[in-house]
Amino acid sequence: MNPCDICNIDPTSHSFQTIPSDNPNIKLFYSCPAKATKYFESAGVIEHFKKHLEQNNHHPWGYILDCSGFTLKHATQIHTSIALADLINGIYGKSLKKVWIINHNWTIKILLNAMWSVLTDDLKLIIETSDKTVEQIQGLSFI
Repeated sequence: MNPCDICNIDPTSHSFQTIPSDNPNIKLFYSCPAKATKYFESAGVIEHFKKHLEQNNHHPWGYILDCSGFTLKHATQIHTSIALADLINGIYGKSLKKVWIINHNWTIKILLNAMWSVLTDDLKLIIETSDKTVEQIQGLSFI
């Protein structure tokens, strides 16, 4: 069951979920902001992420940010992006092993440039813009 009460009512509300990984030592999370119907509801998005990460219980994890369909309307929610970065920069980031940004476009590049100053040096080192597919990342035997 989804730990997000909002998504239990409407599963399209937010986009952050656990997906299978061939690597048993890492939990893999996936999100695609353009698929979220309530991407503009910052408090709900933050709470959704936080509940999933709390359930992860500091287990090593990786994050796939799928930018398919990411547009300026999503990029304008920079306060949500900053709050998520703060969440990850805190206790949840200690077990984060890798961030893949896939299907990137010029809009996400602008957002990343704007956000770069609020990211920790450790987080900057594990972010990768990638041409890999979700399936290819899921199939990685080591991260």
